[in-house]
This record gives sequence, C-alpha cells and structure tokens, in this order.
Amino acid sequence: MSENDEGRARILLVEDEDLLRHSVQRYLDGKGLHVTAAKEGLQGLRKIRSGDFDLLVTDLHLDGVDGLELTAAARKHNPHLQVIIISGHGSKETVIRALRQGVWDFVEKPFDLELLLITIEKALEKSRMEKELVRLSRTDGLTGLFNQRYFYAVLEAEMKRASRQNRPLSLILLDVDEFKKYNDLHGHLAGDDMLVRLASCIRRACRKDVDVGFRYGGDEFVILLPEADRRTAEEVSRRVCHVVEEEGLELTLSIGVTELSRGRDLKGAVREADEAMYLAKQFGGNRTVTFEHSG
Repeated sequence: MSENDEGRARILLVEDEDLLRHSVQRYLDGKGLHVTAAKEGLQGLRKIRSGDFDLLVTDLHLDGVDGLELTAAARKHNPHLQVIIISGHGSKETVIRALRQGVWDFVEKPFDLELLLITIEKALEKSRMEKELVRLSRTDGLTGLFNQRYFYAVLEAEMKRASRQNRPLSLILLDVDEFKKYNDLHGHLAGDDMLVRLASCIRRACRKDVDVGFRYGGDEFVILLPEADRRTAEEVSRRVCHVVEEEGLELTLSIGVTELSRGRDLKGAVREADEAMYLAKQFGGNRTVTFEHSG
C-alpha cells in the first residue's frame, strides 16, 4: 500500500457538498488516514494524475466529470486503485454499472461515518492484498530480487524507451563459478545462503534508483542498466566483484556485459550478454567479458 511520510493510507475524497466533504475529511484524518479533498470531478482528476492514492471516495453526481467518469479515468491511470462511490440517489442500473467498472462499494447518503470507515478499511485491505500478490508474482522467493518473468517485462519496456529516446541501455548477466561444487561441499542450505548474500551484494553495487537486479534462475543473475553505455556497465560489473570480495564471499563470477543494440528482440538482447558470459566461463571464469558488436 502506498503511504506518505507518516505511514498513513492516502485517500482522495471528491465531494461537492462542502459540509459533508469537510466532515468526512476531518473524521478520517482523525482515524489516522491521510485525506486529500477535491470539490468537483475535474479537480479530482487532476489530483489523481499528479498523486499516488490508495483509495478514491467520490460522489456519483459531480460537476464537469461525474463519479463514474472519474472512476474510469482514475482506474486507467492506476488499475489497482480501489473506489468507493457515495450518492443520495443512484438507480439500480447505475449501481450495476459502477460495480462492473470495478468499484469496491456503493454507499448511500445519508450514511454513518463509522460505517463509511469500515467500508474504507475493507477496501484498503483488499488493496494491500492485491499489491502483495503483485509483489510476490514479481519477486524471487529466495533472494528477494525480482524474478525472470518480471525481468522480461521490464526489459521490454526499457528497450522501447531507450529506442524512443535514443538513450543507451546495457545488460549484465552473471553466473557463479563452480557453484555445483560449492553445493556438494557445503550443502544446499549453505548454497542458498550464498545466493542470498550475493543478491545483497548486487543491490549494493547497483546505481541507486537506476539499475535493477533480477535472479534469472539458479545461480544466474541479471542487472538491467538504463541510461548506461558499455563503460558504465563495466564499472558496475567491477563494483559487483569488489562488493563480493569486500563481503568475503567464497565465490568468483563469470560476467557478460552488453550495451544493447537497436533492432534486437528480447531474447536477442539476452543472448548478447549470455554469449559474453559464456566466453568468460571458457576463459576460466572470475572475469568479465563485454560483447563485441560487429560493424
């Protein structure tokens, strides 16, 4: 769940009745929630586009953009946003339409503030559960890094962005040398612990809020480096090795580096880094090899 600096859930309240809007905002703030208020639909839409909210509570009938139009626009901007609609006179057809749009609940005026709070708490719990499921689907269970499936989704998006903006994009693929021997000697639990510690080293070596680390599978890891040419990628690669040595891990790495070329598909991009890593293995491991583009 998204939270502000004070750790409170963020709610956007869109209500054109001044007294009701102020009453609801004051009550929810008093219950530990962070409420941003808007008086009409267009104002609410601007706040949705510029903010990060966990829940939208909106009146059905608003000037400019009504509650259902606001809901559709808000969920297009953030598909995981939960929505509660309040109204004094909603027809059965309107309620059905709202629920089909993914609205969590429909609260009729006049309503009890405590009842509204319970409805909001249930909607926020649903939001937490959905976001946790999304997180788990993207995350490797052992190391806590993102998984291979999510890697390909991010790689596709970053390749399109790099091509559109004519910006560099690089990839590092690394593999633990003789990891099977380590497992045979120390046991699989020790091997798992080693992978967890290596994942921590990768996080430390990455450029903060720029590079992204993934567990590709087994003892293979990938680092995706937006806005990075091959020299920057080689520097990050050296930093990984330095952090591993600093941590005293009993391992060496074979690392393949590539600055992704235009016109490559996803598997072709990974193949470049994989070929470079394979050469590092062939040369005895414990080294980095950069893919050389022809021409």
